[in-house]
Amino acid sequence: MKKYLLFLFILSPLLIFSQNNFNCNSGKLFEQQLLNDSAFANNQQRLELETQNFVLKQQQNKTTAGTKIIPVVFHIIHTGGSENISMAQIKNQLDIMNKEYTRTMADTTLTPAPFAAVAGKLDIEFRLATKDPNGNCTNGVTRTYNTLSVCSVNNNDVKSIIYWPSNKYLNIWIVASMHYAGSVTCNGGGYAQFPGGAATTDGIVMRGDLIGSIGTSVTNSGWGNFMGRYLVHESGHWFNLRHIWGDANCGNDLVSDTPPAVTDNSGCSTFPHNPNNSCGSNANGEMFDNYMDYSQGACLNIFTQGQATRMDAALNSGTSGRNNLWSNANLIATGTDVLTTPNCPAVPEILPYTYKTICAGSSVSFTDVSYGGSISSRTWNFPGGNASSLTDSIVSVTYSTPGIYNLSLTINNANGSNNKTFNARVYVISSTASPNYTAPFTESFETASLFSDWYSVSSPGDSLWRLTSATSYTGSNCIMMKNFNAKAPTEHEIISPAYDLSNLSSVTVKFRLNFSVSDTTDTDVLKVYVSNNCGVTWTQRYFKVANGGLNTGTQLHSTSYTPAVGSGEWRQETFTIQNFMATTNVRLKFRFTSGGGNNVYVDDININGTPLNGISSIVDTEEGLLIYPNPSHDLFNLKLQLKQAAPLKASISDVCGKEVNNYNWGIVPEGENELTLNNKHLSPGIYFMTVFSGNLTLAQKKIIIE
Repeated sequence: MKKYLLFLFILSPLLIFSQNNFNCNSGKLFEQQLLNDSAFANNQQRLELETQNFVLKQQQNKTTAGTKIIPVVFHIIHTGGSENISMAQIKNQLDIMNKEYTRTMADTTLTPAPFAAVAGKLDIEFRLATKDPNGNCTNGVTRTYNTLSVCSVNNNDVKSIIYWPSNKYLNIWIVASMHYAGSVTCNGGGYAQFPGGAATTDGIVMRGDLIGSIGTSVTNSGWGNFMGRYLVHESGHWFNLRHIWGDANCGNDLVSDTPPAVTDNSGCSTFPHNPNNSCGSNANGEMFDNYMDYSQGACLNIFTQGQATRMDAALNSGTSGRNNLWSNANLIATGTDVLTTPNCPAVPEILPYTYKTICAGSSVSFTDVSYGGSISSRTWNFPGGNASSLTDSIVSVTYSTPGIYNLSLTINNANGSNNKTFNARVYVISSTASPNYTAPFTESFETASLFSDWYSVSSPGDSLWRLTSATSYTGSNCIMMKNFNAKAPTEHEIISPAYDLSNLSSVTVKFRLNFSVSDTTDTDVLKVYVSNNCGVTWTQRYFKVANGGLNTGTQLHSTSYTPAVGSGEWRQETFTIQNFMATTNVRLKFRFTSGGGNNVYVDDININGTPLNGISSIVDTEEGLLIYPNPSHDLFNLKLQLKQAAPLKASISDVCGKEVNNYNWGIVPEGENELTLNNKHLSPGIYFMTVFSGNLTLAQKKIIIE
């Protein structure tokens, strides 16, 4: 293409971005960096000057410096799905890249003759690192479980999970799905950072099912097999190549021997494609088979000589440390100076990848799925558990006592031993509800010590649900998940104590919610589940999304937000529990998935229903039963509105469930009644008052004696 070097082009917005199957995000991110990162813009301008000087020197001196070896590490971020691609698929991808860049792939014979005349090659070789940044043995692949693998809202968040120095390694992060830049959908395929950006984000992010030409790349849905050339395209950006249409109608890709193109091409065109176009192409038309176009993988087969020289210029530049990658010292440091297969100690990993909940007395199975080296022996360690074996690859472990348990696995082979501890992997829960949690029940989180009955879990490295006194709907406390600035879509769960709902039908759960969005594009999700088997299985009963019903206020809050106590921004939410689920061991699970919004707060969880003895409603436990003052030194008043005369009695129990006082008022008349409870003989502390009518539990309230 006859083009003129315009530095203003480098700093100008890119105009058009294709949204066909290729869905490369690099161009949009390049534009954003130019506009928002002055250091990146300056680095790009300096690199462009270096590139033009390098091009001139290459035209005068055709000698080369030999093969440049690029150390590579694949960071696989997964949730246990097909994105956790095999080592064979990774090696297949590198083999493809090495052949494409050196133009030794068999289908280069398909390049039309006019284009073949300017075909170029880059004398490089991509090699998996055999030493990690600490000098330890590696096979060039890391595997990390994290929900950010699934359509991370911020494109660079996955890079903060694991990163190796980008002046020593080409970091390639593999994920399950990703956002297309500027879109709320998850149809992105890959993106690279051009030279000049922040070191800690330098590298390439790719969908796992677009890697290589085997494995999941063959069976992916809706994309087709790109034959490993998607990563060839993205690595071209990493080497400072633009799309051949210059990301604008008849744009400038800063390379002289790529014909002018109107915009991107898709599918598989035939030669000549778009000859004598409006941009000034000749009778040969556009170079639709160039790796930096958007044609399907089977049609891509050429870098030009100008593109190869431009990439070589980036590799010879100190910008982003590209020139250090292939230095002899770095090849030794990364173990890529020789062609050897690493003999490494294996990296311990287990299935399931996330925590498990079971009833006390039940068992859970674990499977050794360690990677990175052969395995000669293993040793499991299960504190608090009784294992079927401590050396087998699959073991069953029984836990008898409720609690939260860690486990560890040691892997041995001829090259060494590795040990890893997996924290909080087993939540063992009592199979029966405490007497303190018999429905009808209200949880207002006023007793801080009882919050320990809840289990809070989260994605690795992220915040948990917690008790807070910063706000509430009633009283002094509520629970919250500090969601503002949380990485999306990380998941955060909190599991309730077990409730005995066996005396109710048509169970209704109500709770007060406060959540505000930060932007109209937020994608946060709140789900509530129910389980009656200690969390082995869960049934979803509530689902709302940000900007789709979850937002409880009318205003956007762009800073971390705490609502006022009892304000109108608190909304009551309701869902039901099916009758067959209403057993003696029912738990709730609140799962919040971060999506860019603000903090979320929950208060006043009320569980009620229709008593099974046929009395439709003696007392409304939310509106018609009050106890005050609470806390009190000794005397409490019980005020209740009865819809019919009924026998009433009450029991006071301590936090261990032991009865310490009781009352029997006989038949109490219909209407409003006020009864007195005298507890002056009890020591200060937390107690539970349960009100009965015959065998029917009407309500349970926490009381505090000062």
